[in-house]
Amino acid sequence: MSDAASVSPAVDPRTAAAAIRRARMRERLLDAVLDLYQPGQGSGSLVIDDVIRAANVSRGSFYKYFDSLDAAVNELGERMLAELMAEFRGLFDDVPDPLVRAVGGASMAMVRAWHDPRWGGFTCRVDYVDYFARASMFDLVVRDALMAARDQGQMRFRSIDVAVDLIVGMTIEGRRRLVLRSVEPRAYIDEMIERTFIGLQADPSAIAQASDYFWRAIFKAAPMLPWWRSNGEGGPSSIGSPSGLRSD
Repeated sequence: MSDAASVSPAVDPRTAAAAIRRARMRERLLDAVLDLYQPGQGSGSLVIDDVIRAANVSRGSFYKYFDSLDAAVNELGERMLAELMAEFRGLFDDVPDPLVRAVGGASMAMVRAWHDPRWGGFTCRVDYVDYFARASMFDLVVRDALMAARDQGQMRFRSIDVAVDLIVGMTIEGRRRLVLRSVEPRAYIDEMIERTFIGLQADPSAIAQASDYFWRAIFKAAPMLPWWRSNGEGGPSSIGSPSGLRSD
């Protein structure tokens, strides 16, 4: 084989430019969907016409990228779930304590909603919640942590389905509240975690230690999290310093 034959042909600039335009249009459409799927923007009655108006594109442009509105919502859902799982695993995959993993996962979802209200708003919409419930990867991670905690005597509950629904439901309502900016975030997240896991009969001191581990880990990881606000509203000063749960 000659040297000329072994060299990959140069990328056609027109092909590269077209690919960039397609990627930008896809992001434009998804961004419009993200804006529309926020609290107060409709109650499950949104249609494709809403998206094309928000994105200022034609119906034909939408259908070049998505077969339906559900397809666009699912793509956003898959992306957000993948991001959440990657961040969770980066922080907790090497942590052997299942209670720390369970507390950390629930806390992370709420902290992100405070720092990234668009993410929080979208993930609280019923459409995404339904998708989230079908996402077996997340479901298995939550179940594994809770079952391991029960097996190790850190929690006591009869039904794993009840335990999973309790954690997931708590984080959904927590994200809604945090998106509304109606609470002091650190105190609210700490008490939500404390009360929920006490309901699963975890030891309060163990919950406090798990929560403290989470806060220290998230502050350490903050510079690497693209959604973390380093200053201003939602920054570290508004979340508080990593000092564990309140004792009141």
